This record gives sequence, structure tokens and C-alpha cells, in this order.
Amino acid sequence: GLSGNRFVGCLQNHDQIGNRALGRRVGHLLSPEEVKLGAALVLTAPFVPMIFQGEEWASPSPFLYFTDHRDPGLAGRMKDERGREFSEFGWDPEEIPDPQAEETFARSRLDWEAAEKHPHREILEWHRELIRLRRNRPELTDGRLEETSVRCREQERWLVLGRGRLTVALNFSERERKVPLPGSGKKKILLASEEGIAPDGDTLRLPPRAAVILEG
Repeated sequence: GLSGNRFVGCLQNHDQIGNRALGRRVGHLLSPEEVKLGAALVLTAPFVPMIFQGEEWASPSPFLYFTDHRDPGLAGRMKDERGREFSEFGWDPEEIPDPQAEETFARSRLDWEAAEKHPHREILEWHRELIRLRRNRPELTDGRLEETSVRCREQERWLVLGRGRLTVALNFSERERKVPLPGSGKKKILLASEEGIAPDGDTLRLPPRAAVILEG
């Protein structure tokens, strides 16, 4: 019964990344197209969106687990425990960065220049466009869950969100999908992750791993 504005939605957070063996971010695990899909889902959902530092341009820097313990005994145990923990999941303990090493901390710093390079620049602009749209369309900040509709076909890997007069269509598949659109009125594309997308009556042909936001 609570508003969506009482919840936080995200693709990743510092715990999920820092507690991985090698600090891999979503940008390390997904293609640029899939990163855009995830951003579209987070920034159009009826929750408070959280973007982890550097996520907005798929920062190539890892976010490793680093510490600055002054007690040598504690520092040594921390390194040993990390190695033991991840070895149980099949990792070579020698591959796990030493939390106490200054290099581990230095590698986790954001490389701001990367935001100006391909494909990070395009991902950053996509986030900016989504945030701009969210700021200007009250439907996207409406936390009333009863005002949000969800349609999906798991086998074909597409998802359609209804957000007031807006429709968010997402194709997570590696193939083009013909996605049904709600309502019968003419729809206008406000934002699309790929060029050349156009509604065809009450359906939409979505390229692989593409996202589109429509009005109408």
C-alpha cells in the first residue's frame, strides 16, 4: 500500500560492486545497449532512482573493496578472509586485490576523461536525456503503483510499462520483436535508444536490445 516514492530502484550499488571479487560494474558485465536498457527501466519506474557513481557513463574503472586498517593483524586477516571467501566460489585467491594495497584504492577512482570517449559519451547523453524527460513529465515521478501498468512476454524478453500517457517499451532480446502497445490512439516517440523506430498502429517493431518512450 506504500507509494513507489518510498522505495529506491537501482541497477547496482556500492555493496553489490565492492563485494564482488573484482569490483565489476554493470558496464563491465553488460553491453552498452543493455546498459541503456537498464537505465531506461530505472529512470522510468515509479521508484526513486539511484545511480551509482560513474554508472551514468558506464565507467571502466572497477570499484574494488579497499580498506585502511591501522592494525597489521586485522589488515592481514582481512586479506586472507577475502581470498578464502572467493576461493569457495572458484576464484584464485591470488587474483583477489589486497584491500589494504594503495593500488586497490587508486584503481577504484573514477577516470573522468573516459566520459568523453566512445561508448561512454553516448551512454552519458542517454542518461541526461532520460533525466531531462523524467524532470519534465510528472507521470514519471508519480509513485502511485496503481497508475503503472506492466505487460511482458518472458519467452520473447520484452517489457512494456504504462506510465500515465507515456509508454515505455523495452526489448531485452537479441532479436527484433513486435511489441503490442496499449490503447488505440496515435503515439509519438519522445526518446529512443536506436534510430529508425516507428509505431505501426497498435504495435511497435523494436530492434534488439532497444528502448523507446512514447506519448499518446
